[in-house]
Amino acid sequence: MRSSTVAVELARLWAPDNLRRSAPGIALCAAIAAVAFYLDTHSLLRFGVVWVPPLILTLVIGMALQPLSAKAVLKPGLEFSGRTLLRVGVALYGARLTLGQLVDSGALPVVIAIAAVGCTIVFGAWAARFFGLSRDFGLLTGCATGVCGAAAAMAASAVLPKHENSDRDLAFTVMGVNFLSTVVMVIYPALHDVLRFSLFEMGVFLGGAIHDVAQVAGAGQTMGPQVLSDSIITKLLRVAALLPAIAGIAWWVAKSGGPQSTARPTPPVFLFGFLALVILNSLGVVPPEVRDAIGVISSFLIITAIAALGMKTSLLALARIGIAPVMLLITETIFIGLLVVSLIYGLRTFGL
Repeated sequence: MRSSTVAVELARLWAPDNLRRSAPGIALCAAIAAVAFYLDTHSLLRFGVVWVPPLILTLVIGMALQPLSAKAVLKPGLEFSGRTLLRVGVALYGARLTLGQLVDSGALPVVIAIAAVGCTIVFGAWAARFFGLSRDFGLLTGCATGVCGAAAAMAASAVLPKHENSDRDLAFTVMGVNFLSTVVMVIYPALHDVLRFSLFEMGVFLGGAIHDVAQVAGAGQTMGPQVLSDSIITKLLRVAALLPAIAGIAWWVAKSGGPQSTARPTPPVFLFGFLALVILNSLGVVPPEVRDAIGVISSFLIITAIAALGMKTSLLALARIGIAPVMLLITETIFIGLLVVSLIYGLRTFGL
């Protein structure tokens, strides 16, 4: 997508009319996040040695309020919170990092990101045939699982051939990937002792194996600043592979004789904002007190996005979907998780 088109899209998102339409949904998500944030900062989510992360409380409240997501007055705000505010929150997180931290992460996050994206897309195309589904459906779900969840699903759908069930397949993928990503967001941090990973390896694992940016940030946040930092860095490397991945899918479809689409995916603009803040922080431009304030805002926006994602996660709707597509997404989720774990163990030999 050309830079002028990106600018137009950004202007549309932040236009006063759009913000007014989105205000009710944003306010609800922010209120849920504020409750969880207040309880956490006042140590009201700690029960002895047990700590309930604020994002888990936010997620539970959001899912409990899921029926409200059907209200037209709330939909624009839920979409804005779950996508735009999330990306702003992740971009602002760059103010906490420096280029030295990115370099110090070494080659492991890069290798994991490249392998997770490429192998999962190819595996999805193969596994879809195993479950009696089309290769294109496998490319769609594989891209969503391997790259960055719903955003990747929508980008892949733009270059895949259209058919009568295209919208249904996309809706299922967006919902299914979001649901499974939420499930593993809760499960994976609990595997720390079982896997015997270092905190760095745990961050790479979370960033390499969880589908969507929000859930990566959520899982990382439950394990502390170091894991959050490494998980987001690894995840952003996967996000950065979006455009090459979509170009590869378009080439695969064209090579096999399928029709080509002229649609172009939106580049991950928030990644550029993240890197810009990393550079500014590396140059010492961001004062410590400003950096701390930005960190709080970043955390709050991520929790607000979690509230929106919870409200959009429908267990009932997922239960009505055919078993084969569900099994495909579950299989892809298991595949990328096992792939990342195996690579982390294997690459220890090379000192990565």
